[in-house]
Amino acid sequence: NYKIQDLSFSIDELIIIDATKDKKNITTFTNVVKQIASKVFIPVAAGGGIRCVEDAELLFKSGADKIILNSMLYENPKLIKDLSEKYGSQSIIGSIDYRKINEELKVFIKDGSTEIDSYLNEYLLDIGSIGVGEVLLNSINQDGTGFGFDFETANFYAKKNSLPIILM
Repeated sequence: NYKIQDLSFSIDELIIIDATKDKKNITTFTNVVKQIASKVFIPVAAGGGIRCVEDAELLFKSGADKIILNSMLYENPKLIKDLSEKYGSQSIIGSIDYRKINEELKVFIKDGSTEIDSYLNEYLLDIGSIGVGEVLLNSINQDGTGFGFDFETANFYAKKNSLPIILM
């Protein structure tokens, strides 16, 4: 059971991600999104386990205003184009997990477990051309450390990229 507490500060948007490492269940996740979205009055972005247009439709029908895609950016860019054409690029957030390896920023998919043959700078250009409206950047090196966000990377790419950047 999830409960939304009263918050004493302002929130512009709520991001809900199914970070389950095992098999993701889109139906279960959709029910969670529906429950949360019915209790808040701000835009909701949801992602994790979206593999097809029907999965995205379930999330949109459950109250998500935007969807977040990660592995499908690499594995099925046509899906992102199809979703962008149907819902608009403003509804699509491309999530990128990256790790600094030997001073290079390498991109990972599948919940950060699989390195792909791409560097962050080229990957940002690629996903910008397939219909993504925003980018969510997640530094695997800093994820869960309590040391904050990778502002250096975000600021660098914000100047080179026209897409809005969200830090996680």
